[in-house]
Amino acid sequence: MLSGRSIILYAQNFPVFNSFYVNPYLYNPAEALTDYSQLFIVHRQQWTNIEGAPVMSGATFTSLMNESRAGFGGKIVNYKRGLLTTTDFLATYAYGIPLGQKNWLFLGLSGGAISNTIDVTRASNPDDPALLNFQNNNTQPAANAGFLLRAGSGLNIGLSLPQLFPVKFNNEASFSNTTVSPTDNVFFTIYYKRKVESKIVTRTKKGMRRKVKTQSATAPLELYMNYKYSKYNISQFEFLGKLNLSQYFWLGGSYKLPYGYTGNIGINTNRVVLSYSYEPNSQPEDGFSQGSHEVLLGIRFGNAKRFKRPAPVLRSVITKDPTVKHTARFQESGENPDKINESNEPVKKKFYVVVGTYGEFAKADEYKTKLIKEKFNAEVFYNAADRKYYVHVLETTKVSEAHEEIKNLRTYTKLRNARLLEVREK
Repeated sequence: MLSGRSIILYAQNFPVFNSFYVNPYLYNPAEALTDYSQLFIVHRQQWTNIEGAPVMSGATFTSLMNESRAGFGGKIVNYKRGLLTTTDFLATYAYGIPLGQKNWLFLGLSGGAISNTIDVTRASNPDDPALLNFQNNNTQPAANAGFLLRAGSGLNIGLSLPQLFPVKFNNEASFSNTTVSPTDNVFFTIYYKRKVESKIVTRTKKGMRRKVKTQSATAPLELYMNYKYSKYNISQFEFLGKLNLSQYFWLGGSYKLPYGYTGNIGINTNRVVLSYSYEPNSQPEDGFSQGSHEVLLGIRFGNAKRFKRPAPVLRSVITKDPTVKHTARFQESGENPDKINESNEPVKKKFYVVVGTYGEFAKADEYKTKLIKEKFNAEVFYNAADRKYYVHVLETTKVSEAHEEIKNLRTYTKLRNARLLEVREK
């Protein structure tokens, strides 16, 4: 009796998660490299009011190891359908390989165990030797693997193999199933989720203009496309859109081919994430059930982690002989013959990456000389507005270049106090 059902149970052993877009680690171990240490708890009740319908509960924990390229995670899931209950535990190691300054290749590998039990109290013949043998030999090895290509533009492409060891229900002994069949189930995803970095902006409040730093956030629109391949079941496409109405609230919806629609809603704070997903009672056919429900709760711990990135090429590093005399910026200089054909129209704004402010020129010039010896392209700018001398290492007309240089200086050099100075020319 048991062996005759093994193929059917096999097909149902890979649980479905509607909240994967909040916690993609549920499907791909490469997603364990998270900016924060994160704990997620998820519960799914499928096909409410149907006896023996799938019920799934689980928890995951993921974290990047700060100032490194490695991370770890763990997942435990209890998946009950009919008489069969499956519990699996996996521990994950993930590693990120930088592809330039803004792109990454993430790799993840998990290992653990999976246990299957049968509620013999509900079986028609609880003394069946096949059931007794199953109960005694139900724990087997489990593993999964995956990769994720993440681009600075927000594009992510991932592939995971959720079950490297095929689930087998009629084993002769625990941990006897060592057959490797990684392509029985395959999960492929491509999604767009762009992070908007914090920046300094000018805002007016009660008639006063002031500089404020915005918070980093996710772009308003996220798009996902998944393909789930199963050797023993119907393969499935899924398309999902998520609209971030604000920093704290989102709405979303998805469509699974050939299954149906799902609605999503969620809230997000600095430390807590809560999402809810609903599948209507018309799925997989009209009046089949009272719908399906899924709730996910996430908690972030500690401070944001940082990847160890390759040192960038700094714009503020000297690219010429440091013995060449530097002219202080508050002094006028002759016309540069190399730029004689360029436009002489005045620049409305200039942005300086400032690393020191002084009331006396002598002290500013002394610090400038010290920085030049350390291979920084330091110069002095006199600001008549506040009568201060500013030692800066970069002058540009592009605010984006200045912000990028400040971030790199703070991360990779001792100039942790680098900041932006904006000067308006008349």
